[in-house]
Amino acid sequence: MYIYLYIKMEEYTPLIFTRYLYSKEDVTHSLFISILNKNKDEALFWAYELYYSGFELDAMNFVLHIFNHIYEKYCPAHFTQFMNNQYHTWYENYEKSVVNDTVLGTMIWNLFQYDYDLTQFIDDYFQIKRNILRTPKSNKRRLRLIMNEHDIEKYKTFIAEPHQSWLILKRVYKYSAHKEYNELFKTTNKDFKQEYLEHWLYYASFSPIWLKRLTEYAAVIHHETKTISFPDEDKEELFYSLYNYETDEQSTEICEKSIGNGNEIQLSIDDFITQFCK
Repeated sequence: MYIYLYIKMEEYTPLIFTRYLYSKEDVTHSLFISILNKNKDEALFWAYELYYSGFELDAMNFVLHIFNHIYEKYCPAHFTQFMNNQYHTWYENYEKSVVNDTVLGTMIWNLFQYDYDLTQFIDDYFQIKRNILRTPKSNKRRLRLIMNEHDIEKYKTFIAEPHQSWLILKRVYKYSAHKEYNELFKTTNKDFKQEYLEHWLYYASFSPIWLKRLTEYAAVIHHETKTISFPDEDKEELFYSLYNYETDEQSTEICEKSIGNGNEIQLSIDDFITQFCK
């Protein structure tokens, strides 16, 4: 399986909001772009946005496929073994419901010590053949970082005090979703302003973290009307005291971190090659 299948896995990708109400599709694209940009903090931000939304396996698989298909060619065998061991140890524990959240960060951080090569990706995804000559770095062993809980603390899910949840998005929206390659990546969910403002909880319910929250309060999801109901007022009040993000009351600046402004300049395949294949 090639990495391009993770960018467009099917003709239609359903809209799913993550823990902080980004489009899951945008989060995946933004993670890919931030890795190509070699922006460590941003890459970790997007990776853990996916991971802590309950898509742990998606996040781990995506990072491993990135390594296998655009990094491994220029990496020494001992580093390939390191990356595979990190993943497989994590997965074996995941199957036993024992999860080490730091492994994802460890894999991403260590990727940045090596060059990537996009020749095959461009051929597979865009059907364009380019001879992109890159000089691999020395195979000299590099220092590896093993992350600990303190290193990923800032990426963990923030829970506000009761009746303060409307402040969460302002606090946690550190990065805007990358929209500049929406056309090139054939993004399905480009305009979801109405869904974000009026039905955010319905679309968030497709993320495991939000489904778990709703289930704890015995909420019922109504697909026909894209609404959520609760068995009684007490449960509804308790739920919203913790989790009402009030998207329709947020500033335009905050909302556009997720939904964009609709005027993002779309970059071409030539722009992509110029930016990432130097």
